[in-house]
Amino acid sequence: MVTKWLEQIHRWVKQLLRPRKKRRAYSKILKRWDGKNCAVLRIKRETSGEVATYRIISAYGQFDYLITLDRLRELLWDLVGEFDGFPIRIPPVGYQINSPLTHRFAVFRIQRNGNIHPIGIWDVDLQGFGIGSSTLREAAPFRAVLGVALHALRIPHHKKFPSLSWDSQLERLDWLGLLKERISQELQNPNHNLKACVVLPDT
Repeated sequence: MVTKWLEQIHRWVKQLLRPRKKRRAYSKILKRWDGKNCAVLRIKRETSGEVATYRIISAYGQFDYLITLDRLRELLWDLVGEFDGFPIRIPPVGYQINSPLTHRFAVFRIQRNGNIHPIGIWDVDLQGFGIGSSTLREAAPFRAVLGVALHALRIPHHKKFPSLSWDSQLERLDWLGLLKERISQELQNPNHNLKACVVLPDT
């Protein structure tokens, strides 16, 4: 299942970076934030279970970064048909229906030529127990990953110190720790446990 999902991401990145006609060049961009050292784009990705996708475009170097968040159940379950307009999905063999994990969070490094390298892929619990309403808990994962993406805008760039350059700092960023900090704020639960399961570590 992970291999199939990764193949979908690779195909999508290739299509995203492929030169297109001018009038369609920005059709998939939903929102853009510009900073001094990078821009952050929210992009629509046609994937089952997609919650949010962000591309961080660096003003330096050859690499950009891609952040994806997907609902794990929709990502893993297979669509077998419809009934009265509602999709019917079944879990794959071995999937725990009562699993506490809710989302797949992934960060990739992408080259301008479309090559993509996973920095980390984790299955996590982004809902847990918060003191807010169920509606707020539903929105919490989206808001948390938005905070992770926008964090890149606040990273300074120091020309005289290579270890403090924007790129160097982003390479050392604790993405999972940042997600935990954000989701804890959104759920108003400082003790929230991501229960993170490493799907694919940095290779």
